[in-house]
Amino acid sequence: MAVSGLLQRLRPAGAPGAAGPVAVPAQPEDGALAELAPVFDALAPVIIECDAIRTAAGQAAAEKAADARRDAAAVVADATSRAPAERAVAAAAVQRSGDEVADKLVANAQAAAAQLKIDGAQRLDDLTELVIRNLRARIATGAGPAQVDR
Repeated sequence: MAVSGLLQRLRPAGAPGAAGPVAVPAQPEDGALAELAPVFDALAPVIIECDAIRTAAGQAAAEKAADARRDAAAVVADATSRAPAERAVAAAAVQRSGDEVADKLVANAQAAAAQLKIDGAQRLDDLTELVIRNLRARIATGAGPAQVDR
């Protein structure tokens, strides 16, 4: 439809005055559909192509989701099969760490015990010397060994 035909679709507005129909479409309602039919007919292949693309994308998404589920199941199965070995490795590491701490504690305790022995032996020697001196002094003064002061 040409531009002039498009303009003829509307009736001219009446002159001012009594009320009457103004700008009422002169063509039946089917005119607009007839105008747009070629446009929609031209779009039909595009709509079909879009539907095909949408269907293909849905199938590709379903395949990717299935692949992802299989991959996730494989990862879980692998982790499940490796879990006992990993637990054993972790337990051995904890055991080694505990053994090292225990060895350090034992070494520190042995060193402390050895120092106590040395200190005790030295104090015993000092006390023995003191007792012997006291006894000699008592004996020298005639007090005798039975009357040692405490």
